[in-house]
Amino acid sequence: MPSVRWMVFPPVWKKRPFAPCGVLCKPNGHDKEKKRGSFVCRKECLTCPLAVPNPIKDCRYLENECGYSTHMSIKAHPRLISEIPRCSDRWKKIRNLRLASERSNGTCKSSDLDILSSPHIYGLAMASIEATMACITTLLKRGMRFVMGITLNLMRYLKTWDKSYKKKLEAPKVPAFILSLIQRKRSPP
Repeated sequence: MPSVRWMVFPPVWKKRPFAPCGVLCKPNGHDKEKKRGSFVCRKECLTCPLAVPNPIKDCRYLENECGYSTHMSIKAHPRLISEIPRCSDRWKKIRNLRLASERSNGTCKSSDLDILSSPHIYGLAMASIEATMACITTLLKRGMRFVMGITLNLMRYLKTWDKSYKKKLEAPKVPAFILSLIQRKRSPP
């Protein structure tokens, strides 16, 4: 089996092997029994010749249905290979959900709230109550910060008549689809 080279793209941290012709392989599933990921080139040298830096004229992998294929073990490369490929939409959705939850946890652990700094929780019911209280407290904090910011900007604008404060007081543009939901009249039952 030929050696596998890796390339790292910093913006999205994609880590995948290359085919012998230089094409970046694409994920092609995950084998749960053998705990490994599968990657294929999908014959990109035929479909997109501009993407192939060094095409091979007599490539032996063109006979295969998916072209060049390789398997990478999760045990051998635990930080590079995962069940869900890093470049997939599913992985991006999970990453975004995790970032949002970490941001919320960071807010709840901050010095002025101290909700989750050292919780002593026993049981699932108590954990759900603690999480609900943390969410309520965080929403109240953000709501009060918004109200106080608007109030202070209004007071500064009325004292100085500075246009920079007036810009901060302007309402944001509401997208059309939200306006249609707000202005929709309910039909009688």
